[in-house]
Amino acid sequence: MSHTTINKKSIRSFIISVVVAAISFSSCKMNDNRDFVDKEIFKGKDIETFKLEGTLMQFNDTIWHPVGIEVKDTLLFLKNRSTEYVYHIYNLKNNEKINECLKIGQGPNEFIFPLIVQSMGDNIWMFDRGTSIVKEYLVSDLLSDQVPIPKKNIQLKNHVSDKVAVLPNNNILASVNKLPRGGFDLYDFNGSFLDSIGKFPEFTSGSLSDIEKIQFFRNGFTTNLTDRIFISYLYSDLIEIYDYKGNCLRRLHGPDQIGLAMSLQSAGDGFTAAETIRGETRKCYSSPVYAGDEVFVLYFGELWEYYQERDFKIIVFDWNGNPLRMYELDTHLFTLTVDPDNRVFYGITNYPQYEIIKYNY
Repeated sequence: MSHTTINKKSIRSFIISVVVAAISFSSCKMNDNRDFVDKEIFKGKDIETFKLEGTLMQFNDTIWHPVGIEVKDTLLFLKNRSTEYVYHIYNLKNNEKINECLKIGQGPNEFIFPLIVQSMGDNIWMFDRGTSIVKEYLVSDLLSDQVPIPKKNIQLKNHVSDKVAVLPNNNILASVNKLPRGGFDLYDFNGSFLDSIGKFPEFTSGSLSDIEKIQFFRNGFTTNLTDRIFISYLYSDLIEIYDYKGNCLRRLHGPDQIGLAMSLQSAGDGFTAAETIRGETRKCYSSPVYAGDEVFVLYFGELWEYYQERDFKIIVFDWNGNPLRMYELDTHLFTLTVDPDNRVFYGITNYPQYEIIKYNY
């Protein structure tokens, strides 16, 4: 297998994009309650709500500092930091560790910033945000080898530092939150750029600067791998549904109709970052995940400074954007994964310590 040489300039650019330098002065403050174009409103009181109690999972090995979690059949993948091998894989039938695999580094078959993209049959797709390489692995290789060799190694022609999805038509969908147009880029399996679709939301009056769009419209997405893209926003309780042609099918504002309340800070060298405003900025949606015919997304909706003190909710949507129900959790989760076949989801809490929590729904 050919070894892809990592471009040092690309690595430096990636590090700058994810590490916030020391803030030196304020350049802009915004508390915006303008309406979004073509939005629909929904209220939390109109959603059927259930309270769920989680179960602390006990494993035969130490849980270190997991920052990512993925369930596939009877396997649970935990992405760790500060461990020699990034992914620790557990058997959910007995909660025993099966393997540790994938190393951080610049050598052959190593990663700078690995993410599990999705699973398809006997395969798992992964993405290295540090090198913009999409890789396909056999699940069996991840279970048996510590540095497995990928079946496919696709180098995207443009640098992508966000999330990707592999579509059934052999296209790769990549979010482009670091560009002022927003939306997504499409690539083929040779890594060649095909097209750009979608864009950041617009207001009924006025507009944002390019840097404001990039910083204020931070979002996450997931796809049903058929014809829908679900987008949720961090600083406003905004949800969007797109098709694969880039048409925005629905834009929903709710359940609390939270407007943007942010400031821009400059850290020198032209690097600008979003800063929360105490008493004003609210944390909204995070971690949208595929759940079969549904989407699960974490929702907070309260002031940013209460983030560690209060528990999240989960709002469940269908792929047309209809809010179906809300779950009130008894634990503070920051990410989750869903097994819709067995109606169970698993989440990571780090408050007061890192643990894995299981919920039946």
